[in-house]
Amino acid sequence: MQTYLDKCKAADKLPIPEDDSVFAYAASAGIPQGFLKLAWREFKERYAAPDAKRYKAWPSVFAKSVRGNWFKLWYADNSGGYALTTAGQQAQRRHKEAA
Repeated sequence: MQTYLDKCKAADKLPIPEDDSVFAYAASAGIPQGFLKLAWREFKERYAAPDAKRYKAWPSVFAKSVRGNWFKLWYADNSGGYALTTAGQQAQRRHKEAA
């Protein structure tokens, strides 16, 4: 992951391009942008670890993680919206402190 991020930075490219399908998916599913950003922070943190799994197509793996809510950061509430789970609230607090 870190190698991928470094290559993107050197090429002055976003790690997840603005036209990536994950954004259209999140919009169509109603997932708030803030939750998507939180998922990206958790994704980067998890896969930057030395013993983490490695992939060749990081954007598509991130999209799969959002579609499957791999990190269990949110849930669909009864009003048709989304709310953070306990794990999501913890992640949000950790990333706010790190910012």
